[in-house]
Amino acid sequence: MRTRDKLAAELRKVGAMSARHADRYEAFAMRAETGEFDDYADTYVCPITQLHSELTAAGFTKFAARVAAGEFDATKEESDEWMRSPSGQRAARRLSPEMRAVLGMVLVN
Repeated sequence: MRTRDKLAAELRKVGAMSARHADRYEAFAMRAETGEFDDYADTYVCPITQLHSELTAAGFTKFAARVAAGEFDATKEESDEWMRSPSGQRAARRLSPEMRAVLGMVLVN
């Protein structure tokens, strides 16, 4: 399961337990499904930190703590997928060959 799907499912699960806040959790879940908060999304400087900030501002501190604890961090497979993406390749090209080697980044073309 992709991290974004896990995040959306957990947001909905928590929202289902709180009729008062269900619509707000659903709004977060819908955004999560798009990948807006994925670690490697190009949406924010640090998408997972953005999610944490927004959850905290909404008063959802327990869920924000789960985010801060790394429960919804990208998987190795998602990291590798990003590395092969245009965004990942742009980032890799800005690094020296030595740094790419340290990080395990490979240029695909």
